[in-house]
This record gives sequence, C-alpha cells and structure tokens, in this order.
Amino acid sequence: MSIEINLLPWRDWRRERRQRRWRVMLLCALLLGVATGYGAERYYASVLDAQRQRHALIERHAQALRPAVLAAERQRRRIADLEQRQAALQEHLDRRAEVLDIFNGLAGTRVDGVRYSALEQREALLVLRGSADSHRRIATQLQALEASSVFAAPSLSEVEPFSGGWRFRLSVVLANWGERSI
Repeated sequence: MSIEINLLPWRDWRRERRQRRWRVMLLCALLLGVATGYGAERYYASVLDAQRQRHALIERHAQALRPAVLAAERQRRRIADLEQRQAALQEHLDRRAEVLDIFNGLAGTRVDGVRYSALEQREALLVLRGSADSHRRIATQLQALEASSVFAAPSLSEVEPFSGGWRFRLSVVLANWGERSI
C-alpha cells in the first residue's frame, strides 16, 4: 500500500501567492510609474512656470527701461546732429580766416578807378568781375594782384567797353590755398 500525498493544493496555493505577489508588484510598479510621471510633470511645470515668471519680470523691466532707451537713442541722434553742426561751424570758422585774407588782399591791392561788381570762388580760383575807368587801370590792377602775397597768376579773360569805361573779368589763383592756419 502506498501513501499518496496530494501536493496539488499546496502548489495551487503557492502559484496563487506568486500571482498575487506579481500583481502587487505590477500594481506597485504601475503606481510608482504614475507617481514618477506625475512628479516629473509637476516638476517641469513648476520649472516652466518659474521660467515664465522670470520672462515676465524681464519683460516688465524691459518695458520700464524702454522710455530710457528711447530717450538715450534720441540723445544719441541729437549728439550726432550737434556734432555735424559743430563740424560745419568749425569749417566755416576755418574758412573765415581765408575769406578775411581774400578780402584784405583785394582791399590792399585795389587801384583807384577799379570797381569790383562780382566775386566767385571755386576752390583756389577766384574770378573777379568789375569795371574800370581805362585799360591802364585794369593793367595796373593786374600788376598789383601779381605783387600781392595773397594772390598768384592773375589772368585777364574778358574786357569790353561800356558807357562808363571798361568791364572786365579776371581770375587769380589764391596763394597758399588750404595751408592757412587759424
């Protein structure tokens, strides 16, 4: 006679226990995954929210500084405009000494009986129009201009008679043009 031991219920009980343990571990893993996912989502949401707040703060500060930036830009344009005006004024002041030299030279070399009616300057060339009582006065005027330290190479280009004498057009080169100092 042999004794039979039925191990089937014990095996079933053990299989049930392993399945329960597996289900519990699976449920725990699932809950842990959901919790980790939710935690990660909350963390990144808070990081994103903090970044948005920083951007909003920066934007508010930028908006607050915008009038100052615009004022600085207007000031920069105004400074550039003033510098241009100053350069133009300085150029006029530099030219003033040259213009004074030209007129002083013309006044110092003018011969009696010669009248200037127009003066035109093109860089170092000065074109003079005027009238004189006679040819002799025009010739004397040319000699006086040539003897001057302000003018060089006078050249008579046109002479024509009119009721009160002679009209003339002459040109002279300005000596030391551009080398004058203030």
